[in-house]
Amino acid sequence: MASLTQYSGPWTRREAAHLLRRATFGASIAEIDAAVKAGLGSTIKALFTPQPTPKPPVNTADGSKWIPDAGKVWTTTSVFADPNDSSTSTAYDIRKGPAFYNGITKTWWSQQMILNPPSIQEKLALFWSNHFATEMSVVQHSILSFELLAYFRANAFGSFKSIARRVTFDGAMLRYLNGNVNTKGSPNENYGRELQELFTIGKGPEISQGDYTTYTEQDVRAAARVLTGWREFGVRDLVLTANDLDLRDNLPKSAAVFPDNPNAVFVLTQHDTGDKQFSQRYGNRVIKGRNTVQGAIAEVDELLDMIFEQNATAEYLVLRLYRWFVNSDVNDEIRNDIIKPLASQLRNNSYNVGPILQSLLSSEHFFDAALRGCQLRSPADMVIGLMRAVPGWKPLIDPTLETRFYGGIATSLAAQQMDLNEPASVAGWEAYYQSPDFYRMWLTTATLPLRNGFTDALLTNNAALGRKPILDTVAFVKQLQGASDSLDMINQLNEIFFAVPFTESTTMMLAEEVLMNGGRYYEWATLWNAHIADPTKTSAFNAVRTPLDRLFKYLFRMAEFQLG
Repeated sequence: MASLTQYSGPWTRREAAHLLRRATFGASIAEIDAAVKAGLGSTIKALFTPQPTPKPPVNTADGSKWIPDAGKVWTTTSVFADPNDSSTSTAYDIRKGPAFYNGITKTWWSQQMILNPPSIQEKLALFWSNHFATEMSVVQHSILSFELLAYFRANAFGSFKSIARRVTFDGAMLRYLNGNVNTKGSPNENYGRELQELFTIGKGPEISQGDYTTYTEQDVRAAARVLTGWREFGVRDLVLTANDLDLRDNLPKSAAVFPDNPNAVFVLTQHDTGDKQFSQRYGNRVIKGRNTVQGAIAEVDELLDMIFEQNATAEYLVLRLYRWFVNSDVNDEIRNDIIKPLASQLRNNSYNVGPILQSLLSSEHFFDAALRGCQLRSPADMVIGLMRAVPGWKPLIDPTLETRFYGGIATSLAAQQMDLNEPASVAGWEAYYQSPDFYRMWLTTATLPLRNGFTDALLTNNAALGRKPILDTVAFVKQLQGASDSLDMINQLNEIFFAVPFTESTTMMLAEEVLMNGGRYYEWATLWNAHIADPTKTSAFNAVRTPLDRLFKYLFRMAEFQLG
């Protein structure tokens, strides 16, 4: 029976690696061993410790700052927010276009994912960017997209309800789902629909035309009316210049700033002030229309309160989190024993996500052997995970080479169909919702060769590392205990890199057919001990490096390696 009881079984490298593989993007041998030594409870606590806020990305070509300071007002119509004040000015050059700066953000985020200490924060930021999906190439505003990402990272294990509220008024979302053209004369239903269908309560089975169990088409129309009049600052009826630094002093009389986010404004003349009638799915609730900015904010808050009062809203998010961190297969037992209890905990804890995830990731259910290896690794799990697992590499101290290196990571993710901040649609990446395939959608005839190409490239010289390989297989194996025993060495590599144990026959095959290229498994000890006895001897070094490179290349191409 699936159980949320705290796990009390064996706590070895295998269990620690499973937790770090799922809660983060993977870990090094040292990080896995540190988790084993610390124990499950302390490891969970460390994973949920907020990380320091990193410096925002700069244009590495010249070191110029293009992200405004927190809370500063900026415009899309000038290169500098304030040319006379270096403390608030930014060098966002509109001539370069959003694609240029979006690329900087993706490069920066790849670097954060790889270099930050083990934490669930980065993986949750990726979850939120997929859950409240926006596409940078559609938003077409690099600063807005970065600021939404920064919000997700800073509030990763905070309140789901608070995140939903911020996203509702967010400039990137207002652009992406047409909030900017949602007016009283012509309500646009895009966000009102996705707020319910994809972001909060979820779409249940269609009972009748326009009735989706949890909400109806009437509710979509009513929500759209509640949301009329909101704009992303700096578009259409708000055209400001570089000198219009204080939003509150330069708004048209018909507009007012949203207090919690200076990138959103409210235009009263475009707001539907009539009452909004919702369906029986929401108890036939009526949201009273208002004719002030505070009244309009209250209408949105009432809308969100109404949605978050429904049990289905908490269950929907827990289901999404479960499929992200545990397994796509959810049967009645899982719904009753895992999803519903966690949803109740979520509601009772003001919708804070951190506590329920700690319960889930430290549960007997999470460590069930049947759930290890049940996922097919996402591109981020594989690419970022390998980069985190392999220690010792470091780009040369050259901004151009460093940018090229981490930009190459982002490019590799995109090629494998996980373009950061560019999910496939407003529904996010198909691997997390498209039944019955789910994670299997990551692996295709197009993406498998790219995965293999990436892992092969770890073993080749890299210009950004001074023509050294990212993975020095000899140095890596030296971290293991008893590396002269080929069978034990392979078993340790299995613990670190693989979600499921090898059979004895597979281990023997890897030792004799791959590592020793047809020789006997015990012959490895002679080669390894000769290298250890004289590490400076080139012939002895090559005698172990060649078979180790062959072994690692084979390991990373195994079907079992794709499982997480």
